[in-house]
Amino acid sequence: MGQAQRRRQELIDCHDCGNAVSFSAVACPHCGSTEPAGPAVQSRRELRRLRMEATNDRRLVVVTVLCTGLGTLYGALTGAGGAASLWSALFYGFIGAVIGVPAAFVINVSRSLFD
Repeated sequence: MGQAQRRRQELIDCHDCGNAVSFSAVACPHCGSTEPAGPAVQSRRELRRLRMEATNDRRLVVVTVLCTGLGTLYGALTGAGGAASLWSALFYGFIGAVIGVPAAFVINVSRSLFD
């Protein structure tokens, strides 16, 4: 394989302007496109996996915030009043967060088993 043929194999057509650009280029020197190879294309399987991960992340946040809020509310309502209620709310809110994270994890794992 000749030098010119090897050099031609390293070039691709820019997705935006169509001019030849190095495959390893960060940007097209002709039009400045930051994606000269074109946008990344993902398979249906990869897109499904990414959607499931995003759903799991949202569920983790929602369950943790919910458990923390319920713990804080419980602590505030059962506290003796004044500063004791504040400390009780903080303590039970922390306990809610500690319970919420593993609970969300179990929910995510159990849901992924049935999907």
